[in-house]
Amino acid sequence: MYAVSRKVPTFELFIRCENCLRESLMVVEVPDVDDAPRDADQLADSNFLANLRFTCRHCRGNIGCVFGVAQGG
Repeated sequence: MYAVSRKVPTFELFIRCENCLRESLMVVEVPDVDDAPRDADQLADSNFLANLRFTCRHCRGNIGCVFGVAQGG
């Protein structure tokens, strides 16, 4: 038997730090599971974002607001 390889989607999250208001980019790969989000709309509706941890590289703040999502290649 051959395993069928599915392409794991990647997303670019544009995040604004709630502390210093600077913007950051975080690239995330979605795990290859059956109910994984495959596009930006599904990502927004899923619980995947709630489990991500954000730390601002400028001020080390840990609260950020996602203000944009782009699907990677």
